[in-house]
Amino acid sequence: MSALIGYLIIGALSFVSRLPESLLVGIARAWGRVGPRIMRTRAAMARKNLARVYTHRDGVAPTSSALSRGVELLFEHHVRFYIETARAPRHARKIIATRVRLESEESVRAAFTRDSGGGIFLAAHFGAIELPGSILADRSGMKPVAPMEELGNPVLQRWMLRVRGEGLGLRIIRAQGAAAVMSAELAAGGIVGLVGDRNIAGRGVPVSLFGAPARLPIGAGLLAVESGARLFVAAVIREDRGLYTGYIRQVEVPATGDRMERTKVALVGVAAAFEELISKAPEQWWTLFYPIWDDLPS
Repeated sequence: MSALIGYLIIGALSFVSRLPESLLVGIARAWGRVGPRIMRTRAAMARKNLARVYTHRDGVAPTSSALSRGVELLFEHHVRFYIETARAPRHARKIIATRVRLESEESVRAAFTRDSGGGIFLAAHFGAIELPGSILADRSGMKPVAPMEELGNPVLQRWMLRVRGEGLGLRIIRAQGAAAVMSAELAAGGIVGLVGDRNIAGRGVPVSLFGAPARLPIGAGLLAVESGARLFVAAVIREDRGLYTGYIRQVEVPATGDRMERTKVALVGVAAAFEELISKAPEQWWTLFYPIWDDLPS
């Protein structure tokens, strides 16, 4: 039964990848209107979290109508993430070539200087999350290493490993034992890609995020400290008319001092980069559907 379910999901994703993009975006927009009325608990969490982001960004509390519209857009963009995931193996390279504008070509070129050693590229659950990894592969000429959580369905797991590897130009590895593989890759001057805005396992490292206490996973900061690799935050944000803008920010990692203190400084820098980039389009940050801040009940 598990294998059958896996094959059905794969078939559905393959079917979606062949549908016109305009139709899929229309479906996402319709869900943005309907979703908050159906998934009321999720919408309430999103509304509370989004209010914090808007207030920190704008300096004033948002109106009720602005919050309601923001939550609708959040539901819409969450579906667009799944659409892009399904379409990425067939379309990501073409989208990057024709529809992604980089905020700073110079910053991207500097990030991929061959003689500057390995690099860790960190993303949030934000924007077109499937595109940064493929941009890394295209611009660097290398095969970035990216860990993926183990899926419960082995058929689906094998398929995801294959399509994300072949379709996006990545070397996908299992999360179990990933630290050693990533350390070896960085030591060889390679590239590692991670997602690091949700603290799922462990206590996390306390930081200030949008003006309130939150916790980020320790992995990227600790890896940067132990490897000596450069640390970047990357994002690709959806714009109007099917276009995208790519951003990259380098995060300072102290070269000396206590290991845990250096790790915390790095993650404070990560939080600041997340704040800046997410503030450009908070409705594309679907972590807002989950608990983020220590002082807001879940």
